[in-house]
Amino acid sequence: MRRLIAVAGLVGSFLLVGFTGWGNASVGGGAHATSIAPLEIVKLKDGETLALARVIIHGRAFPFLIDTGSSKTLVDDSLAKQLHLKTVGRPIKVTGVGCSEGARKVRLSNWSIGGQALPRIVATSSVIAGANGHAFGLLGSDVLSHFGTISIDYAHGVLTLG
Repeated sequence: MRRLIAVAGLVGSFLLVGFTGWGNASVGGGAHATSIAPLEIVKLKDGETLALARVIIHGRAFPFLIDTGSSKTLVDDSLAKQLHLKTVGRPIKVTGVGCSEGARKVRLSNWSIGGQALPRIVATSSVIAGANGHAFGLLGSDVLSHFGTISIDYAHGVLTLG
């Protein structure tokens, strides 16, 4: 999938460049409260920009790309295996621009961002080219839409969920 490969290339570049930290964040309250999550904004030499958030899954932190253009949340197979995420149903085929590849569906629960619990979902898990075994994911609109509104402040490295 070209889209996944492009994302993987960006993440691979991010992982090679190195992560500098998550900054400070305020933690939101209940389900309807506004939550703020720090972002790591990475600008690559070719003009690409990444917005990565720290997602906590089963008490452990992993970088997830914020991708409002993706309809589904994606986790790299290495992350799914590392967390022993339960496979749901049969393998599936995911399709991008001009190509498709095999994937599986995994159940994600007990996870959060910026102190805000995220909904239980069935995410797509597949090998992301360029990930080189690094555990990461892509947070798509299937999860982001639960907040009603989101905003990304690239200048200050902040994701607001409200």
